[in-house]
Amino acid sequence: MKNIFKILKFEYLSCVKNKAFIITTIFLVALMLLSTALPTIIIGLMDNDEEGSNGEAPVIGLSCEVYEKELAGSELSAVYPGYEIRTVDEDKETLKSKVNDGEYSFAVLIDSELSFTYITMNNSLYGTDYETISEAVKSMYTVKELDKYGISQQDADKLMNVRITYETVTTGTDQTKNYLPVYLLMCVLFLSITSYGQFVAQSVVSEKNTRAMELLITCAKPRDLIFGKVIGSGLAGLTQLAIILLTALGSFGTLSKDIIPSEIFDYIQISSSTVILALIFFILGYFIYAFLLGALASFASKSEDLNNLTSPVVLVLTVIYVAVAIMCTGDMSGSTFMTVLSYIPFSAPMAMFVRATLSDVAVWEIAISIAVQAISVYLLGMLASAIYKIGVLMYGNPPKFVDIIKMLAKSSK
Repeated sequence: MKNIFKILKFEYLSCVKNKAFIITTIFLVALMLLSTALPTIIIGLMDNDEEGSNGEAPVIGLSCEVYEKELAGSELSAVYPGYEIRTVDEDKETLKSKVNDGEYSFAVLIDSELSFTYITMNNSLYGTDYETISEAVKSMYTVKELDKYGISQQDADKLMNVRITYETVTTGTDQTKNYLPVYLLMCVLFLSITSYGQFVAQSVVSEKNTRAMELLITCAKPRDLIFGKVIGSGLAGLTQLAIILLTALGSFGTLSKDIIPSEIFDYIQISSSTVILALIFFILGYFIYAFLLGALASFASKSEDLNNLTSPVVLVLTVIYVAVAIMCTGDMSGSTFMTVLSYIPFSAPMAMFVRATLSDVAVWEIAISIAVQAISVYLLGMLASAIYKIGVLMYGNPPKFVDIIKMLAKSSK
């Protein structure tokens, strides 16, 4: 046990002092802080775009002979409240010229009762002006038709602009609020488990290449070495995650509903229970894959062999991530397939995390999944120790999986 703590400390300090680790941490923290400032920056730019060069509201040129100017102007103003609607008697060429000169933000020429020409300098791929103007023209047509039956414009507007209010009562899990943070955290789980597991594998190969392994193996048991490496790298990963998560929670906590609309603000809130579950399943998932990656890396004599040995494990993790992501986006988080995945050790960290946060799962189900993973961690740790004992002093071409199984069976006798 004493040797484990020594190795753990060494691995932890090696990881946190690594330049790549430090640069990655600084980059991700800066990214979190930028994410907080981004809404304010975007809204500021949007406000500038919506104002003219002299601080005045942007102008929309409206040319219409089909409807009364007062009706056309009021209906277009209703869908563009931040703009000045300038009703004019101008042809298409004149409108185009004034749009190009910047006098109009854009222009609308109503050709007939149910058709119009939209004139703009830059047609955005994500623009919605077509739909917005269509609604305004539709309202003009409806008001004009209702006028034939003696219904005034004011009464017509009241009929067409009635506001429907509603309330949603959720008796279980509200996926509309949980989906985005849960999906992001699942991505973090996948990337973290992969990255920190590779730290362990790289450490094993590095020591083996420098022949330091031959010295280490004489001073400590293989079990102490593999456990110390995995736990040390895991603690370094937790340190990095804690810094990033605390920065994220602190920076997003400074956001105000005055800056971000309440509907969007609700979607980016992360509950403490979700964060706790993410940390639990990160720790379990990390140990499951780190033990496998570390053990397989012990057979690599050079860095080039590492990818061939560890690629099956990474492939399995990637397939599981994609499957869970599909189930997550397809609103099948509570399906039988996801239920099965949440009890298989290799898929449980992500599958149960998604189930527990996006569907109604009993506490005992979460407890069973955690217990299954904890037992699997111990068993895989023992298996990794046995593999590590065989592989650390083996040089040359890495053995095939069948040969590894045979060597394990022979060593157990």
